[in-house]
Amino acid sequence: MNSRFLLYSFVFLSGFIFSNVQFSQKDILNADEAFVLSSLILENKIFLSWNIQPGYYLYKKSIVVKAGNEILEHNHITKNESKISDEFFGDSIIFKDVLKVEAELVHVNLSEPQSIEVIYQGCAEGKYCYPKILKSL
Repeated sequence: MNSRFLLYSFVFLSGFIFSNVQFSQKDILNADEAFVLSSLILENKIFLSWNIQPGYYLYKKSIVVKAGNEILEHNHITKNESKISDEFFGDSIIFKDVLKVEAELVHVNLSEPQSIEVIYQGCAEGKYCYPKILKSL
């Protein structure tokens, strides 16, 4: 019985210790450093810009712009787009370097308090994929 307890303890502790290794690597930036987001609202449009650090990328299908509960259609203005074969998401389109997006706020009444949210997800190439990131503007 003691050897079984010792074995389970070893497996649990080694899994716990090694599960945090990816987060302690100094060469992985936090999400705000890897994907620097800027935004600007002018009249009935919102302009978003990401400065994506070298060695990092954003997934095209992960980018969502919301006003309240409404998902806004958006256009990719400036993009460095390429395809990858991802082990988790399959064939995916990604953006590197700089991405600029424009969304219209036609049906959004900006005189009333509205939460505008941006959702996106990306990865450090070959190292780590971040969970979805939600920013309120």
